Amino acid sequence: MKTIHNDIENIRTLKKYDPEINLYILLDQTDGIITNAVELELKQVQMTQPQVRVLTMLSREDRPVTLEELANWTFKEFNSVSTLINRMEKKDLVKKIKREGDLKTYVALTAKGSDLYHRRVTERSIHLIFEKLSGDEKTQFEAILTKLRTTTRELLGLDFKPSFLS
Repeated sequence: MKTIHNDIENIRTLKKYDPEINLYILLDQTDGIITNAVELELKQVQMTQPQVRVLTMLSREDRPVTLEELANWTFKEFNSVSTLINRMEKKDLVKKIKREGDLKTYVALTAKGSDLYHRRVTERSIHLIFEKLSGDEKTQFEAILTKLRTTTRELLGLDFKPSFLS
């Protein structure tokens, strides 16, 4: 019994001082608290982060996007994105478009959605948080986050395409 306790204590100590685990904890805590700040700001305009993610993507594109593209961009399941789009369509923030001969559903920003996103969603909390970083720090941080995102996508096989698909 004492050997098991010693083994667990050794593992606990290793995990406690593991630099990768400690970086993950810091990243998770930072993500959580920034998310809380953004959600608090969005409550003022009765929006949610998933809704704003969709409006952000649609406002950055010069074309309607597919539900699949939205799912990939937001890292959410297709069904979750579809449900979200249905709710947003009922609020007249987006519209679904079907093209003749195409089975895909496309989504576009409505005038109401565009007005809400561009005039009411200020993202002030994000600016207040990230303005504390210097230009060089922002560049380094972006490079690090991009590297981590790319590594994770590769690890999960999210960008894998079999050779028989073009």
